[in-house]
Amino acid sequence: MLGARAWLGRVLLLPRAGAGLAASRRCPGVWPRTWPHRSPSRGSSSRDKDRSATVSSSVPMPAGGKGSHPSSTPQRVPNRLIHEKSPYLLQHAYNPVDWYPWGQEAFDKARKENKPIFLSVGYSTCHWCHMMEEESFQNEEIGRLLSEDFVSVKVDREERPDVDKVYMTFVQATSSGGGWPMNVWLTPNLQPFVGGTYFPPEDGLTRVGFRTVLLRIREQWKQNKNTLLENSQRVTTALLARSEISVGDRQLPPSAATVNNRCFQQLDEGYDEEYGGFAEAPKFPTPVILSFLFSYWLSHRLTQDGSRAQQMALHTLKMMANGGIRDHVGQGFHRYSTDRQWHVPHFEKMLYDQAQLAVAYSQAFQLSGDEFYSDVAKGILQYVARSLSHRSGGFYSAEDADSPPERGQRPKEGAYYVWTVKEVQQLLPEPVLGATEPLTSGQLLMKHYGLTEAGNISPSQDPKGELQGQNVLTVRYSLELTAARFGLDVEAVRTLLNSGLEKLFQARKHRPKPHLDSKMLAAWNGGAAHLRPSLSGGGYFCSEAELGAGLPLRLKDDQDGAEPSANSVSAHNLLRLHGFTGHKDWMDKCVCLLTAFSERMRRVPVALPEMVRALSAQQQTLKQIVICGDRQAKDTKALVQCVHSVYIPNKVLILADGDPSSFLSRQLPFLSTLRRLEDQATAYVCENQACSVPITDPCELRKLLHP
Repeated sequence: MLGARAWLGRVLLLPRAGAGLAASRRCPGVWPRTWPHRSPSRGSSSRDKDRSATVSSSVPMPAGGKGSHPSSTPQRVPNRLIHEKSPYLLQHAYNPVDWYPWGQEAFDKARKENKPIFLSVGYSTCHWCHMMEEESFQNEEIGRLLSEDFVSVKVDREERPDVDKVYMTFVQATSSGGGWPMNVWLTPNLQPFVGGTYFPPEDGLTRVGFRTVLLRIREQWKQNKNTLLENSQRVTTALLARSEISVGDRQLPPSAATVNNRCFQQLDEGYDEEYGGFAEAPKFPTPVILSFLFSYWLSHRLTQDGSRAQQMALHTLKMMANGGIRDHVGQGFHRYSTDRQWHVPHFEKMLYDQAQLAVAYSQAFQLSGDEFYSDVAKGILQYVARSLSHRSGGFYSAEDADSPPERGQRPKEGAYYVWTVKEVQQLLPEPVLGATEPLTSGQLLMKHYGLTEAGNISPSQDPKGELQGQNVLTVRYSLELTAARFGLDVEAVRTLLNSGLEKLFQARKHRPKPHLDSKMLAAWNGGAAHLRPSLSGGGYFCSEAELGAGLPLRLKDDQDGAEPSANSVSAHNLLRLHGFTGHKDWMDKCVCLLTAFSERMRRVPVALPEMVRALSAQQQTLKQIVICGDRQAKDTKALVQCVHSVYIPNKVLILADGDPSSFLSRQLPFLSTLRRLEDQATAYVCENQACSVPITDPCELRKLLHP
């Protein structure tokens, strides 16, 4: 952003750290806004980075020294967060900090006492949020600084994504990176003037400590407040201009073919040929990218680029499924890999990852027919049903990365998921019959999944030494190679490995479990979002005007990252609504939305792969697949299963039960002309309300649907 770093340089005099603000991506879901052109810091492990924030100044200030450490017998006196319902805020309810939740009470106090606001944003399963809470927010001296010189506000990003989005935009614009915990200092009018992510409590050789940052900001607020306010206003104005997204004088969205090809080329340039994925390290699953590649393959399947897109997506999914980012014992996927090989993960598990990856692996099975992918999808759904499901039908948000190795011990990252050779040998001592050498079930499993006596986690990925001698299960050999190594039948090896994993799973049940974030978020449960349309500008804002009152920015989500952006999802939903109802106003709204994001899709389509998919769908003909029949009848279910077995992203599936008074029959009058053939469940494939001949045979339907 123009001048952002320059004015920050005049605010604070702090040593520049190697990792800078980009280190915040270690508890992330946020991509650099210029991706795939990444900052150099992106290429190293999450555990060997200097995680300090970077801001600078030419104003001399006192140096910070060592602060007091958290009391060994802290007084368990709750602060006002004890009355909140957010699990993340409740984790901070016993900090010696005068925390406020986001709200008017905090803002009024800041204005009345003329104090800057310290805003800290995170979520309950974020490892580095836990670290900062333990190191800094439990520190008595730091707590006094935060309580006496600032109005300290704690926000759960999953509870207030609009607040998170506004200030993350500031942090990213002034640092080239972003993530959680996010720490931002605001004026009493809520305008940001300094921001960062994780800060260590005290100064290091190349990094500045949180205590020092607080002292220097306190001093600057006293001595140079007017300059801070002026700079804050200037950067807010610049962010407003930069974040403006509107139709303007454009009449139509860009060419889907041009944008698709540019998006594919940008992805191709950043693809890892050996291990799959689109970065060195850390590596994220990015299902939105995989979905784009599958869609690109469908429309370019007879070209070299189309084959390349399919290969990139399938190889990435296979390498992820074989890697340690997948929980081979309990199923489901961890948040991201700290290395290029998908080996050592950051161990938290997020609902939105499971939902999107289940779809991605199902799509991979649809277009490849390889049951490897369907097995992975089933495993994800089994994990969600077992561990993230509420009895009422909703889904919990996440499971933490940290847990105690033993009850009563201090939590460590990954403790629930890693194994020693000794543990596996004790659990699986049975001899394997028919092997060409003496072999136990444990030795077979350890060979296949790469376990070693010394542990298979590099010290560079474990700077605190918490995982010494531990192993992350990752598939090192194919079943065929493992079977050949010991002279065994492939199916016998499969059975032995599955039996061994089940015994490990049962043993793991006795370990202390990671914290469960029991929030049930509507957006994550349904892939929907609570949005407000932009009057005359096109697209949707992230929040209602009333809810975001006082925020310096009102933003439209413009990036598909760990989750698809709300506007990308809305574009698809508008197309589907048009496909279901035939109402032109839904298509008009979609065209307006896509037109508003034209410039961003032209310039960096890789930032919006899910919206690029919607753009392609809008400029193609939507298939309406209508099945006439009783939803409970076997022949109806057979036709529905046939439709689901084929990869057709640009479709709507309509079940017409023959009731003329039903909602769909009233919305789509042409449905009344479609009948069952000889009292059998019958399918019709329609485009532009013109339908195919009636089909009763699932095989014939599959032939018609198959690309």
